[in-house]
Amino acid sequence: MSKLKNLNRQFISNLRTHKIVTDAKRNLILSILKSTTTKREAKNYLNKYQNQFDFSNVRFDNQKLLQNDDKPELSKRDSQRELFINRYLNKQNPFINIYDDDEVKLTKIPLRVAIFRIKFLSISQTEWKGISETFKRLVNLGISPIVILDYDHLSKDTFKYNELYMINQVNRVMNYLGKPEEENGLKTTSLRSLFSIKNKDSKPEINSLESILIPLYQGIIPIIQPIVYNKENTYQEFINSNQLLYSLSESLLSTSDLLSIEKIVMIDPLGGIPSVERNQTSHVFINLSQEYSDIVSELYIGYIKPKDRDHHLANLNTMHEVLTLASAKSGNDDATGIITTPYIMSINNDQLNPIMYNVLTDRPIISSSLPSTNNRTPQLSTSILKKGVEVKTYEEGSYAGEFTLHNLIDDGLIDKERLVTLLNDSFGRELQVESYFERINKNLATVVIVGDYDGAAIITWENNGKERIAYLDKFAIARKNQGLPGLADIIFKIILQSHPYELIWRSRKVNPVNKWYFERCIGSMSAPDSQWKIFYTGDIFNKRIDKTRTKAVKGAVDIGQKLQEYSKICESIPPSFASHS
Repeated sequence: MSKLKNLNRQFISNLRTHKIVTDAKRNLILSILKSTTTKREAKNYLNKYQNQFDFSNVRFDNQKLLQNDDKPELSKRDSQRELFINRYLNKQNPFINIYDDDEVKLTKIPLRVAIFRIKFLSISQTEWKGISETFKRLVNLGISPIVILDYDHLSKDTFKYNELYMINQVNRVMNYLGKPEEENGLKTTSLRSLFSIKNKDSKPEINSLESILIPLYQGIIPIIQPIVYNKENTYQEFINSNQLLYSLSESLLSTSDLLSIEKIVMIDPLGGIPSVERNQTSHVFINLSQEYSDIVSELYIGYIKPKDRDHHLANLNTMHEVLTLASAKSGNDDATGIITTPYIMSINNDQLNPIMYNVLTDRPIISSSLPSTNNRTPQLSTSILKKGVEVKTYEEGSYAGEFTLHNLIDDGLIDKERLVTLLNDSFGRELQVESYFERINKNLATVVIVGDYDGAAIITWENNGKERIAYLDKFAIARKNQGLPGLADIIFKIILQSHPYELIWRSRKVNPVNKWYFERCIGSMSAPDSQWKIFYTGDIFNKRIDKTRTKAVKGAVDIGQKLQEYSKICESIPPSFASHS
C-alpha cells in the first residue's frame, strides 16, 4: 500500500512539475508576443531564440505551440551544455563535435551573446537595482551577457596602487547585480588577466576561451576586468576598455558554431551619439556603411565640448570597428550596437528599455525617419548602430552629363533589369517598363539604390506650370526585406535629405502603409472622387501658412493654392503598372 502511495505522490509531483514548466513556457511566449509590435517580429524573435530556453518538448510554428518530444537528447540545449562542462572538467576539448547514438553529427546550439561595456563611476544604487532586473529579463529572453568594466579613468602607470580599488569596485558591481543565493539572484564571476600581450606593441590574445564560455554555459555572467598579462615584463597592466572590447569580440567570433554576438552595448553617462538635426539629442539609428564619415565630420563642427566630442568619437569608432569585424566574420549584419545611459538601461519595461526592445524586435524604440521637427517625435539618449547596407544616390547636381535615366543605365550606374525586378517584386505587379522609363527619363531628380537592390527610390521633377516640385514616384523594398529593421527608414531619410525644401507623393487610399506615411508628412489630402491620398512635406511649410487669406502675409504659403497644385500633379501622372486581369 505504501508503494502505491509513493507512486501516486510521484505521479502528482510529476504532473505539478509539468504544469509549472508548461506555464513558464507559455507565460514567456505570451510576454514576447505582448512586447513585440507585429507577428512578424514575434516570429523572427522566436525562430532565433527558442532553442535558448530548452523548450525540448515544444516548438513555435504558425503562432501555435506544438509538442516535439522525439528529439535526440543531445540536440537539447541543457544536455549539450552539460556535456561541454563535463568534458572541460575531465580535461578534454569541450567543444569537439557532438554525435547521437547513431553517430550522426548534431548541430550545436549557439549561445546568443551580448557584450556590455559599462562605465560605472556615476551609476547610482537605484540604477544598479534596475540594471540588475534588466539583466535578469535579458537572460530570460535567451541572451547570455558578458560584462566589461571600464577603468579608463585610472592612470595606466599606477597599476599596483589601483589594484585594491579595482577589487572593491568589482565586488560592488557583483553585489549590485545580486547574490546567487537570493531568489532569482544573478550568478556572476570576476575574470582578470584573461588576455595577455607579448610586449607593449602587440595586440591582446585570449589565454583561455573556456574561461568565458564555461561560465556562460552554467548561466553565470562573466565580469571581465580590463587587465592583461605582459609576457615580456611579467607584469599585469591596464588595457583600454575599447581595445579589450575589440579583442574579446575577435576571439568570440572565431567560434561561430558555439556562439553569435547579438548585441554590443555601451552603457555610458553621455548616452548615444549626438545629432545636430535632433538638437544634440542622440541619433536614433546609424547605418554605418552610409553615415559613418558624415557623423564623424558632424562631431567636429563644434557644437559639443572637445572632451565630450572625443569621447563620442571613441565610442563611434569602436562600434564601427567591432560591427565591421562581426559582419566580416559572420557573413551577416545581425550584430547590433547600442549606446545608452545607465538610467535608460535601468528601465524595466520592454517597450521603453531600448536594449530589451531591440532584442525582441531588432529595431530602435522609435523610427529614425520620423521628422525631428515634429513635436510628437520623442528625443532620445540612445543610438542603435548597424554595419548596415551600402547606399548609392544619384542626383542631377553631381552627374557630369545630362541627368537622364537612360544615361545612368548606359553608364552602368543602374542595372535596368535588376531595378525592374525590384519594382515588380515590391509592388507585386508588372511594370510597364518602356512607357514608364520614357515618362521619367528627362525629368529625373534622384535615384537611390540600397544594398544589392534590396530597396530603391525614384524621385522626379513635376511641373505645376510655374516651378518644379519634387515627387516621390517609387519607393520600393524587396519582399524578402519588407519588415527588415531600418531599411525603409534608411531610404526615407535619404529621400528627405535629398529634397528637404518640398516633396509630395501619392498612395492608394487602401494602402496599409498610409499610416506610416502620415507620421512622416506635414499634411495630407484626399478628394472624395479620387483613388489617391496625397502627402506633402518640406521646409517650405516651416513658414507661416496663410489660411484666412484676409491679408497678404509676406513669405506665407497659400495652402489652398498649394493643395490644388499637388492634386493636379498627382492626378495627372499615369499608372506605371499593368492593371490586374
